[in-house]
Amino acid sequence: MSQRWRLLVLSFLWIAGCGREPPGDPRDLEAIAGCWEATEISRPDRPPSEWALFSLRPNGSLALALTYELGTRCRVRMPDLDVSVHDGKVVWDHHEGLLGASRDTMEVTYARGRERSRWQFVRRRSADSLMAELLADPGSPYAYRPPEYLEDGWECGAIEAVGIKQGPIADLIEEIRDGEHGDIHSMLVVKDGRLVVEEYFAVNGRKHGRLVTGLFRDRVHHLASTTKSVTSTLVGIAVDKGYIPDVEEPIFRFLPAYDTLFDQQKRRIRVRDMLTMTPGFEWRQFGVSDDRNDGMQMWHTPDVIRYVLQKPLETEPGTRYNYTNGTPTVTGAILRSAVGMEVPAFAEEYLFGPLGITEYSWTSYPDGSLETDGGLALRPRDLVKLGQMFLNGGVWISRRIVSEEWIREATQPRLRFGKRNRWGYGYHWMQAESRIGDRVVKSYFVPGDGNQILAVFPEVNLVVVFTAGNYGVDPKSIYFALFEEFVLPAVLPRE
Repeated sequence: MSQRWRLLVLSFLWIAGCGREPPGDPRDLEAIAGCWEATEISRPDRPPSEWALFSLRPNGSLALALTYELGTRCRVRMPDLDVSVHDGKVVWDHHEGLLGASRDTMEVTYARGRERSRWQFVRRRSADSLMAELLADPGSPYAYRPPEYLEDGWECGAIEAVGIKQGPIADLIEEIRDGEHGDIHSMLVVKDGRLVVEEYFAVNGRKHGRLVTGLFRDRVHHLASTTKSVTSTLVGIAVDKGYIPDVEEPIFRFLPAYDTLFDQQKRRIRVRDMLTMTPGFEWRQFGVSDDRNDGMQMWHTPDVIRYVLQKPLETEPGTRYNYTNGTPTVTGAILRSAVGMEVPAFAEEYLFGPLGITEYSWTSYPDGSLETDGGLALRPRDLVKLGQMFLNGGVWISRRIVSEEWIREATQPRLRFGKRNRWGYGYHWMQAESRIGDRVVKSYFVPGDGNQILAVFPEVNLVVVFTAGNYGVDPKSIYFALFEEFVLPAVLPRE
């Protein structure tokens, strides 16, 4: 069919199939179809944000069909939004773009309510085939396969070889694929030191299989507050090596630049109080918004550490738990001062290197303070190494990384909260008990926003990692319901 006739047919399909004005010249729509890379103009310091695939529908109309986040949150969406093009103006869902003369660039304004942002879109033809393949990939029926051996320190095996029943695991994976648990991105299970389950998902589980595994297995994933497990462990290493005498040490000794902020009462705040979220600072992070949310204000202050330390105390240090992002961020500054090097460098030398972790991303606040509260991104296969190292009493492949004493101290419950005091809290590690029939299984874990979790079940020699994109949802109860319904019944022997 000639190009002229093809355009005429497409025009007829728009009018006959849609019953409304065509969404633009067919040649313009065809020119825009493909992958575009988006970067926020107001944040030139940041890398490109996402790839966006504009695709022609069977009726010839144009849609924003797929978005693929290039950052560490790793989300893939299939929005299927109508796109119109007229006289170089491209419009879709609160976005309005203007094509450049070459039609390979597009400046886009996003406006919704009080939100405003400007974006630069650049054509990325090299990614067309990948994005089209991801869009078209229907997935395949689930069939269990043991994880692949990658020479990264993991011994891999089949679940049957470690006594795990395949049925409950397969049922959970099918629920994830059906979208019953939102946007789960990965699920890894280690039993008896062997990686036996490794699955990756996208688009609320709809995309699953070799293509998605190839895309996400080697990408680092945002850990949110699961980062705190690493921060706590680095403090333990610093204590083991004598950089920090012990957790009873007052924190003012490590922060001389802020000495004037420490009155007599604040001078009683210890490293232990920071690790248990009990320094006593007045802090509001949940249930409030805008300028009353201290967690949000950390992004708008010229000095994050000062912002936290100048907060008045509302309780005696060490007496009351109050979850904050400020406290572990200050702990990062304490670490940096104590060890005499940047925290990522210390982590590389004493934690990441020994664990064989070569890929990571660790972001900072605008003032340069490292996000030791939630800015780390690791590959899921590397995050689960941390859990296995804890399960091994501080050892990874015959190499001691942190003392066994620190493992015990960090993971024991020092505080209790939640309904019926279900949750315990140690040094940023939480504790829970799961009831499976007549058996109670104890665990310790670190959750993160978006439904990230690293969970260790010492009694059954089990480590589980999930990563996800379900932001704004508390992961604790969600995951422990899954552990109790699927994972632990698969692991525990039949009675």
